[in-house]
Amino acid sequence: MTTVANILSARKNNQPVALPPTATVRDALQLMAEREVGSVLLMQGDSLLGIFTERDYARKIVLKGLSSTDTPLADVMTSRLHIVSPHHTVRECLEIMTHGKMRHLPVVDGGQVLGLVSIGDLVNAQLDEQRFLIQQMENYIAGNLA
Repeated sequence: MTTVANILSARKNNQPVALPPTATVRDALQLMAEREVGSVLLMQGDSLLGIFTERDYARKIVLKGLSSTDTPLADVMTSRLHIVSPHHTVRECLEIMTHGKMRHLPVVDGGQVLGLVSIGDLVNAQLDEQRFLIQQMENYIAGNLA
């Protein structure tokens, strides 16, 4: 089974996209656009404090009429986090996301933030695994045992 560690190790750049809680919502949006991601972790030094996502922007800024340039991330971040370890499987992470209605999971090992996995990362990993299994079954049925 594919694990979070497999997903993280396959990336070229696995540095977490992070900002301090004093940064503004606009800072987060700019960074997310530059890195082409849908979330940013809120960290104070090595401590993970929360996450800010595109969904947070839509629900906590736009709908409430707040200003992106004036609002600090600490005021609108999601602080109740679901965290996974590198040993979690894709299936376990998808279950956590489905039950928690979220799209991003921080990956932490021994108190150290290793990165983040998104729903897209997990779905792609699951599809790759299914393609491999199908190919193996097709080879078996065709008698191509290599």
